Amino acid sequence: MHTVMSKKALTLLLLCAILALPTFAQGRRNVRINEVMVQQDSTGGNGWVEFYNSSYSTVAVEKMFITTLSREEITNHIKAVTDTSNMKPNKVLIELCKERPMDIYEIPRGDERNTKIAPRTHFVMEADGTPKKGTFHMPFTFTAGKDNYIALYDVNGDLVDDVTIPASLNYGETYAVKAEGRLPSILNDAIPADSIWTVKDNSTIEKAITKGNYNIREVNENIEAFHDKDPHGFWIALLAMSVVFSALALLYICFKLFGKFASRNLKDNSKEEPAAPVAATAAAVPATGGTDGETMAAICFALYQHLNAHDTESGVLTLAPRDGSSWAGKAGLMRELPVIKK
Repeated sequence: MHTVMSKKALTLLLLCAILALPTFAQGRRNVRINEVMVQQDSTGGNGWVEFYNSSYSTVAVEKMFITTLSREEITNHIKAVTDTSNMKPNKVLIELCKERPMDIYEIPRGDERNTKIAPRTHFVMEADGTPKKGTFHMPFTFTAGKDNYIALYDVNGDLVDDVTIPASLNYGETYAVKAEGRLPSILNDAIPADSIWTVKDNSTIEKAITKGNYNIREVNENIEAFHDKDPHGFWIALLAMSVVFSALALLYICFKLFGKFASRNLKDNSKEEPAAPVAATAAAVPATGGTDGETMAAICFALYQHLNAHDTESGVLTLAPRDGSSWAGKAGLMRELPVIKK
């Protein structure tokens, strides 16, 4: 029974772990490209990419992939390899990092202190072509005067976000997400780029280049969209109550199942071997009318010894004085000093 219970408990824990996996993966899917600079000034200068964690939980971006290869090229390469082998997409991208290290970059593991991005905050990757400088230095650079493509892939090989920086972007300008107009948790190709992205040149406060600082939004698009669909809050109240009661029902079912398993285990452990039938016991007694004489004598002697084990006492205690033994003598308790001979 213990084995059956342990298997059931292990199965339940494994199921909970599997159901929780999408929750961890969903955090990385909320990382978004927020602002890109191709060239800092007329003499050159390294470009950079600012990413933004739009979720409300800490996200570990280690082992994610950043590349300048087009979406079609990555997709075709993964399909060509997986069709001829059992290699997983993330393994394909890892091998591609080794084959083309100047075109695709895997954010290295081991720098957990810096690669854990706090909720609703940012991190900047330098496009300087020198990854030996540290975790946030990519192996490729941007080229001014032409379209530059940048994409971010999850650890399992899924596309998270991408953007094409137009060739018209001048030096000292950035291609950034507008303060309003883009849902940070949705990657939608149907939305025109002009309604999401804008060019910033530091000419005004609204067009200030904010490297390392997320563009502040005065309006939360998710809240505004929900307010338009549910102005009176009926649906949000119904949703909240449904979540609470569903959680309580799930807890009730779990406790009920564990209670049944425990009670069944106690019942199995409390079971005793059945007593021998009375008829069988009676049949074991000889039909001669009793036992032999020696057995009867032994029984009688045992009863006599049990009932007459002690002499009859008067119940009166008599205290008689007695001389103390040498063990309790005071002289024997004193330390004997050695005799010093002169």
